[in-house]
Amino acid sequence: MSAGADRATFNAALDAYKPVSDRHADFVMRWKEHPSKAELWLALSRAAAKHGLPVPEPADFIGVTLGCTMEAARLNDHSKSVRDDFDKIKREIVQVVEDADYPLNLWRDLERFETALRELDHSDYDMHAPAAGGRNDVHGSRNRRVFAQRLARYLREVCGEALIDQVAEMVDIVFATEAPTDPSLVRRWLGHPPGRVV
Repeated sequence: MSAGADRATFNAALDAYKPVSDRHADFVMRWKEHPSKAELWLALSRAAAKHGLPVPEPADFIGVTLGCTMEAARLNDHSKSVRDDFDKIKREIVQVVEDADYPLNLWRDLERFETALRELDHSDYDMHAPAAGGRNDVHGSRNRRVFAQRLARYLREVCGEALIDQVAEMVDIVFATEAPTDPSLVRRWLGHPPGRVV
C-alpha cells in the first residue's frame, strides 16, 4: 500500500474514531487538526515492515495511543493500592501460620491465598518501581513523560522501534504543548543515551 493510501486509511479511521471520554475526545480533536496527524502511523507502518511485523489496525493503534494518556497520579495510586493489598494478604498469611495446629491444615489454609496473589501479580507491572513519571512534576511533565514511555514501549512491541521523533510529536499533539518537545528529552525520559538512534 502506498504512503498516500496508508495516510488516507489512517485519517479515515481517526475521523471515525469514537472516544470513550471527553478527555480523549479533546485529544482526538487536536490529533485530527494537526497537519502531520498520520506521520506516526506511517512511521509505525514502515518500521513494522522493516522488521517483518504485522501492522495493527488504525483504530487499535488510536485506542492504544489514547490509553497511553492515563495520568501518572492514577497509575501511582493503582500501584499503591496493589502494594497495600499485598501487605494486607501478607498479614493474613502470618496470622494463618501462627494459628496453624497441623501441617496439612496449614498447607490447605495457605492455598486459599493463591488466587488473590496471582491477581495481584498480574495487576501491576512492578509494584516496587519508582513513581510513574518520576518524582518531580514540572509544569505537568510527569504525565508527558509517562505518555512518552508507554507509547514508546508499545511502538517497540508492535513495530520494533521506539520512534522517538514521532513520540515527541505525539506529546505535542496530545498535551497541546506551546513549544515543540525535543526528541532528546524523550530519549532522556526513556533512559537512552543522548546520541543514540532508536
